[in-house]
Amino acid sequence: MTAKQVVRKILSLGGYLKRQVGSHARYGALYEEDGQEQECATTVAMHTGDIPVGTLHRIEKDMEPAFGKGWLK
Repeated sequence: MTAKQVVRKILSLGGYLKRQVGSHARYGALYEEDGQEQECATTVAMHTGDIPVGTLHRIEKDMEPAFGKGWLK
């Protein structure tokens, strides 16, 4: 899975770009927990080619509170 595909999925689920420094973009999403609004965030390296599997797992885990388990599949 490429960085563009991951970003497209994050944005389609309601995530947003928080900031970008060089080739690393920080994406966030809001969710509600115990009646309070919370935020989760992850960093996506905007390089060409596929993202390594371990990095994909980390991105998925970082955004799970907002998007649910298995959202990246």
